[in-house]
Amino acid sequence: MHVENILLRIESLLNQLPKSERKIAEYILEHPKDIVRMTIHELAAHADASSSAVTRFCRSIKVNSFSELKVSLSSLISQPEKKGFHDIEPDETIASIKDKIVSNSVQAIQETAHYLDEAILDQIVETMRVADVIYVYGLGASWLIAEDITQKWLRLGKIVSANQDPHITATALAAASKNTVFFCISNSGETEEVLQLVDIAKAYGIKTIGLSRLGDNGLTKKVDMPLQHVRAPEAKFRSAATSSLFAQLLTVSIIFYAYVSKYYNENKNGIERSRESVLKFTKRNKETPEK
Repeated sequence: MHVENILLRIESLLNQLPKSERKIAEYILEHPKDIVRMTIHELAAHADASSSAVTRFCRSIKVNSFSELKVSLSSLISQPEKKGFHDIEPDETIASIKDKIVSNSVQAIQETAHYLDEAILDQIVETMRVADVIYVYGLGASWLIAEDITQKWLRLGKIVSANQDPHITATALAAASKNTVFFCISNSGETEEVLQLVDIAKAYGIKTIGLSRLGDNGLTKKVDMPLQHVRAPEAKFRSAATSSLFAQLLTVSIIFYAYVSKYYNENKNGIERSRESVLKFTKRNKETPEK
């Protein structure tokens, strides 16, 4: 059974919390075992905050009460191995780096799968199925996710368009029919080009899907169908970005396989044709003598 990592959720939202709530979060992250035995007033005193700030903090991390928070912490620390996100440090061994990256990535993947809203996932599947065209956009590392979406749905025979130039994407969206989907990715949820493209899409009646990290951000508020993945706090060497990338790839894969499974018969032929086409292409290249 999956035990929710409430500490991971707190870490993900830490930098977005108001000052008083952040003090509470930092104290909990440093002393998770002690919190289980504390009253709300004792935690407030130790964190140099008020009891009302503890209550607000619980709401901010989407926990119903301080009692529920203690139950989540108790379940987590009773596990044989307690985990957190760890950044890379100077002069680490290869073995230590492997352990940290694997641990970070597995946690991000597990918690993202736990948090994903199945109703929204199903809505996305239906929306992408009936769409005439799927436009995809992401900047930087998010472009890798955009390419993955493009490759996956092209295999199903969908018309998918992804372009790294936001001006071309804006032009395409303005000329698109209303039966179009715009799927955009922004790790921060605040990438200006992405937010502007969402505004353009919505102005022309295009349905919008946005994938970003957990927490309140501009993209989640703007799009029709928001998706959020768990991420680690920002780290000096961006080891956190690696786990976020894995979590994004997982999210896209879950949507894709839910799509294929729900409409298995109509997608089976498309996948087989795409596989045969690639095999023929590879075989032809092998048979062509080098000049």
